[in-house]
Amino acid sequence: MLDFLWLLLPVAAAGGWFAGRRNRDSGEEDAFWGYASNYHQGLNYLLNEQQDRAVDLFVSSNDVDRDTAETHLALGNMYRRRGEVDSAIRIHQSVVDKDQLSDSIRSDALLELARDYDSAGLLDRSEKHFRELIRQNRHLDSAFENLLLIFERARDWPRAITTAEEYRQHAGTDLQSRVAHYYCEIADEHRREQRLEEAEQSLQQALSASASCARANIMLADIAIGRGEFATAIAKFEIVENTRPELMPEIISPLFSALERSGDEQRLRDYINRIRTRFNAYSVIRTTRSMIEQLDGIESADDFFKEQIVKRPSLRGLRDWARGQLAKSPPGERDKVGVMCDMLDQVVKDMPGYVCEECGFSGQSLHWRCPGCGSWDTVHTVIGAEGE
Repeated sequence: MLDFLWLLLPVAAAGGWFAGRRNRDSGEEDAFWGYASNYHQGLNYLLNEQQDRAVDLFVSSNDVDRDTAETHLALGNMYRRRGEVDSAIRIHQSVVDKDQLSDSIRSDALLELARDYDSAGLLDRSEKHFRELIRQNRHLDSAFENLLLIFERARDWPRAITTAEEYRQHAGTDLQSRVAHYYCEIADEHRREQRLEEAEQSLQQALSASASCARANIMLADIAIGRGEFATAIAKFEIVENTRPELMPEIISPLFSALERSGDEQRLRDYINRIRTRFNAYSVIRTTRSMIEQLDGIESADDFFKEQIVKRPSLRGLRDWARGQLAKSPPGERDKVGVMCDMLDQVVKDMPGYVCEECGFSGQSLHWRCPGCGSWDTVHTVIGAEGE
């Protein structure tokens, strides 16, 4: 409570000073002191934790202009941040209802009121106010972005797609990459329900929105593998490899599966030879090693592995190499190598494989939409000695 009041005191003081300057300039000393008294009384209620009486006083104040309205908005925002959404709604609504205020100030209050209702979970009311802002052609970016977030949380992907198109028409904002993910979400729902043709149609719409959508190509490749259309799957994976090479750890296993099941061993070997010439993520090295062992035996696989981890060192590679050396170690050295392996296991276990470039969220699996900040396509594979 005390921290809140320290934040509020400068706001109230500034509001009182602006009001005092305005009213003294016009000779309305009584109005000034009445206004200042209201704020001092309101602070007194807050100090005594009489929240409802404080809000009643601020809401009932009739002497509200641009300067004092900004104080009301700041106060309402403080209430919302503290989780007292009902109080925030009352204060912001009182500013919206003041006909003497300019349209600019009232639209500012309407934006905050829409955010209040969103925080309260009253999404219909929140959407209504955001739509009103769009109708007024005010706060377009905030209104559209908040609408999209509402539909994303509700997983209402068709309305999110429609709103993104409205956003483009009103403000020229290009959200095609994000729209592609919306279509992928629809496709994912169809696929879980085994409605593969509808899923495929949605994925084609995703590619129409954003031709480089890696997620859509990966999903189309997975559907193709399920149908035995391995050439199609390989082509889709190659698009991802060329446009988003950092996603190779995600596609290397199903890509090798498609190559192997296609029956074209030469094409499989040619692809392995391409991998030999590159600096590869560790997941690619490990998976390719397994494929070489299957084709040519463990000695060839070990030679490839050692060559690759020297070219692209990583803690994961060191851990697995040490595990491979454990059985070959002399009896007197085996315990020491085992201790080193256990230490590396713990280090690798605690290292994130993926990090969001927007908010720093980290985890062990790929998320197309960051669980931390809600941004799309910002979670990337950690590349380097401590990652891939």
